Amino acid sequence: MAKTYRQRIRESRLLHMNQYALLDDTGGYSALIDGKRVEVPSADRIVESRRLLQDPYAHLNEFGDFSAADDSKHIQPDVSRVLPQRVEERYASLLRNKRENHRYSGAEIEAKAIDLQRYIWQDRRQIWLDAVPPNPIDMLDPAIAFKLIDFDYDLDESLGYFNSDGRQIEVAGIIDDSIKQVRISRRFPNEVRNFTAAHELGHALLHDARGLHRDRSLDGTRTSREPIEFEADKFASYFLMPEKLVKASFKMYFGTDNFVLNEGTSFALNRDRSLELRRNCSTPRDLSRILAAADSYNGVRFFSLASQFRVSMEAMAIRIEELGLVSM
Repeated sequence: MAKTYRQRIRESRLLHMNQYALLDDTGGYSALIDGKRVEVPSADRIVESRRLLQDPYAHLNEFGDFSAADDSKHIQPDVSRVLPQRVEERYASLLRNKRENHRYSGAEIEAKAIDLQRYIWQDRRQIWLDAVPPNPIDMLDPAIAFKLIDFDYDLDESLGYFNSDGRQIEVAGIIDDSIKQVRISRRFPNEVRNFTAAHELGHALLHDARGLHRDRSLDGTRTSREPIEFEADKFASYFLMPEKLVKASFKMYFGTDNFVLNEGTSFALNRDRSLELRRNCSTPRDLSRILAAADSYNGVRFFSLASQFRVSMEAMAIRIEELGLVSM
């Protein structure tokens, strides 16, 4: 018997650990294709997700079956096809008025990231056609963004090394603005590759620096003292972890927009070690790290915020603290 719309929506929500998944901006179901079916990830994506999450049991439903199993294959967006001219103009406009020497404020950098996110959201059905990701977080893919701004983007097995302060540093990312080309090394964990790519995206949109530029591995935990590197780091953080999405996910899982660690909340985080948790958590960053990596609260299991946004635990902890979501 074919599954009903409601059953398929429920299964996809279980997969994404998101009770609001598949709702679009009008309150309808964005995943209904021609009003008939809901797209869910394929078995290949389950395997990749399990490897990323380091959880061999991820995506099993309450019956022991694959909640993501589906006969259809996930359709990657073919951004190389010709998009309507007005859509292409949206992204071309983001590359104008870049700065070579004058620095950006944090608000200006965030506004640039928000513009890109808004354009991708508005054009999502033209980018992904009938396979629009049900979770907005999945649209925050630097690889897709690069193709939209007409940059050649690819992963390489290795990008070599460069010398810095007498040390040999392995190159994690290269951007050549003169030929609109970006390369990311595969020799780093997924969250490092993702942040490095978003960092290079920041360079592409913010800086008028023609020629080759190499970056070390970046995961959002270290702040560069060089102004353009700091700005690219900030852009990556704003693009990968938008304020509205992080706050919404945080409140969904922890039931508040300002988490305070006390006897009740520490028990909800870890029933067996609640006292130890309170004893060892002395700063907002300590608490932010715990919440960034938490995969359950009050008996409800979910993917950690770091895993959902595909960033390192420390990068998510910094963002949680930055957004004022914890108090001591």
